[in-house]
Amino acid sequence: MSWQWAALACATALALTPAADARCQGSPLTLVETETIASDGAEGATQSDRMGRIVAPILVNGQGPFRFIIDTGANRSAVSRPLAQRLGLAPIGVGAVHTVHEVTNAPLVAVDSLAYGGIVFSGGQMPVLESPVLAGEDGLLGVDGMRDRRLMLDFANRCIEIAESDNARRLRGGWTSVRGELRFGHLVMIEGSVRRRRINVLIDTGSSASLANTALRTELAGLTVEATQTRLQAVRALTAGAPILLDTAIILPRITIGGIEARAIVAFIGDFHIFELWGLADEPTLLIGMDVLSRADAIAIDYGRGSVHFRVEQQVFTGSRIPGGATPNTTVARDDD
Repeated sequence: MSWQWAALACATALALTPAADARCQGSPLTLVETETIASDGAEGATQSDRMGRIVAPILVNGQGPFRFIIDTGANRSAVSRPLAQRLGLAPIGVGAVHTVHEVTNAPLVAVDSLAYGGIVFSGGQMPVLESPVLAGEDGLLGVDGMRDRRLMLDFANRCIEIAESDNARRLRGGWTSVRGELRFGHLVMIEGSVRRRRINVLIDTGSSASLANTALRTELAGLTVEATQTRLQAVRALTAGAPILLDTAIILPRITIGGIEARAIVAFIGDFHIFELWGLADEPTLLIGMDVLSRADAIAIDYGRGSVHFRVEQQVFTGSRIPGGATPNTTVARDDD
C-alpha cells in the first residue's frame, strides 16, 4: 500500500549474516542494472529509497531501467507522471485508485510490459501518480504480475529475486515458513497471535509503518499499550490522494507468527478504507510495514503457494523503526503466552 512517513525513515538493510545456501546472489547495491539467472527467474540489485522502501530497476516497454518501488500492498502497478511523459504515454481514461483512507481518481495509460531481468510482467492500463507518495521514484511494482511467482527480498544482501513458484530454489537454513490464505488472487494473509488471540497479518513493503484496524485494538484490549504523545510523535502519511495525520497508535509487546516472534511493534490504529476494501474491517488485522520487515534478514512471499517465509536472527523481530530512531518502551512485555 503506497503511503509513507513524511519523516525520514531508516535504511532497510541490516548487517546480519544470512544462511549461505539461501543467499540471494544479486548485484551490489550501488548498481541498478538487472541480471538474468534463468528463463524462469530473475535477481539483481535493489536499493532503498529515502523513505526506507525497496526500489528495483524495472524496464517499461523495453526501455529503462527505471526506479520502481516494490509494493506488496498495491494490487496493480503504477507509473509517475514524469515517466509517463518521458515515454510518451498519453492518458486513455481515468480510473479509481484506492488509498489508505479514500478512493481517488487518476489518469490511466496503456503499458505494454514491465520487466525485471528474465521476468516479464504483462501490461495493461496503469494509473499515473503525481502525489508525493512516490518520493521522486519512477513508479510502483504491484502484485498484479506476481501470480504463481515468488518474490524474495534479501535485506542482508540488498537484492531482490523473482522466480516462478514451481521452479524457485528451495529455501534452506534459517527460514521459517508460514502457510497463508490467498485473497483476491494477490493478497497473501497469514495468521498471527497475541497471547493466544488470533489476528490476521498482512505484509506491505510499500508502507514505512505498520497499521491496524480498530477491531484489533478491541480484540487485544488489555494486552497492548497505548502509544501516548510522550512516546511517539504523530505521523503525516502520504497517499496517492490527500495526506492524512496518524496520531493514534498502540504498542504490541509480543506477536507470534509461525515459529517466530515480533516484539514491541508500533501500529497506527484507524478505520482505514483499505481494510474495508479487503473485507477485513471486522476482523482483527495487522498490516506489517517496512518498520518491522527491515528487521529481518530476508522475507519471501510465494504467491503460487500462498505462503510467507522469514529468515531472522534468533527467530525474533525486535521493535519497530520509528522516526528519530527511538524504540518504544516495552517494559510491560510478558513471556507467559
